[in-house]
Amino acid sequence: MIAARRFVIALTLATGLTAAADGASAHPHVFIEVGFGLQFTDRALEAIDVTWRFDEFYSQAMLPDYMKKGEKQLSPRGVKGLYDDVFRALGDYRFYTDVSIDGIMMVPVKATGFMARVDHGALVFTFLIPLPKPMTAGKLDLLGFDPEYFIEYTLAGPAEVRGKPPRYSCKTRGFRRDTEITGPIDVAGLSCTIG
Repeated sequence: MIAARRFVIALTLATGLTAAADGASAHPHVFIEVGFGLQFTDRALEAIDVTWRFDEFYSQAMLPDYMKKGEKQLSPRGVKGLYDDVFRALGDYRFYTDVSIDGIMMVPVKATGFMARVDHGALVFTFLIPLPKPMTAGKLDLLGFDPEYFIEYTLAGPAEVRGKPPRYSCKTRGFRRDTEITGPIDVAGLSCTIG
């Protein structure tokens, strides 16, 4: 519980914590490798699968609050605790996931199917972002991004595809984003063409 509160408080107060620092010394404190999956049903894109793999330091700080001594994996109770204490509150921040359809940012971002696990000592979150309506053609851009730059997201790799897609292509692309503390930065994300 204490570590979860630290996470939520840190995310919501990151601007205040780093604003006092010189802009050049502001930097991320949590590192997440983000992976995206495209979920197709009836040849239409219906949802985005998102996987966050937290850095070793953050994982070691969080896991003791949600795992009993000697456990090697999160119990259902531990997963529920992470959802209640940490994940649910991130809805106010669009789950730090930018989803653009044909150049228009999806707002709000809703998330379902939250799960958490431990993988080789790292805390991993997975969740699903349903699209507002099935997409059979168009352009989709995806990236993990925290405008306060308290969290740095790196792209895990190419999109995983589930179901039977229409013709599609995805490539890694750099996106320019403004941070509240350090100014503009380049963030790697995916740019996909559907149909």
